[in-house]
Amino acid sequence: MPTLQVRNLPQKLYDKLVAVAKTERRSLSQQTIIMLEEALALEESRQRRAEALERLAGRIYAPGMDPVELVRSDRDR
Repeated sequence: MPTLQVRNLPQKLYDKLVAVAKTERRSLSQQTIIMLEEALALEESRQRRAEALERLAGRIYAPGMDPVELVRSDRDR
């Protein structure tokens, strides 16, 4: 399994991470992995949402488009 080393981590950030790990009863490594996974999942979700909004923006103002059909087609996906 790969190892990650972080240099020059601000002390305040380190202290917060230690406090959260202690509260969650996890090791510092476990807590770091969990928080990285959550942050990356959130970023992926934001990207998917932005892409969906871009797709919708192109279709919403198209002449002759029925809003009900737009909603139905998005639900079917």
